[in-house]
Amino acid sequence: MNDAVTFSPAVNSGPARSALDAALPWVDWPVVTRARDVMTRDPDRVACGDTLMEVAGMMRSLLVAFLPVCDEHGVLQGIIALRDLHRVLRPGRPTPATASSLAAEPPVTIGVNDPVDPVWERMAEQRMWLLPVLDERRLVGVIHDTVRAGH
Repeated sequence: MNDAVTFSPAVNSGPARSALDAALPWVDWPVVTRARDVMTRDPDRVACGDTLMEVAGMMRSLLVAFLPVCDEHGVLQGIIALRDLHRVLRPGRPTPATASSLAAEPPVTIGVNDPVDPVWERMAEQRMWLLPVLDERRLVGVIHDTVRAGH
């Protein structure tokens, strides 16, 4: 028996779609315009009075290189960086220094309702990995440089 196989031409079902579009139903994605839309809410932070060893332990457990330093009211006092801890902490030589002693005022912050468009360029210019988001002076979130990939 000689069975012939014939193929029909593909039916044009409209414009080509990406695999992502084909996998997900089409939805209207919200427009991201404000810092609150991209920030990580209630970020990890350390207190002004935390010892540098406590800060180092928290950074190690969270696998982060930067942490905001806030007072008891959540007011941002600065950012502490792992590289700064490495400069101060030495094995076998405990230090009474606290997080506030190494907290550097961030060169840039953003308000919770501020437009997010200029953020990426400013973070790159300042070589910032973590941008504090403030409501007045109180820390309410952070924007990480990795958020841009999804932007």
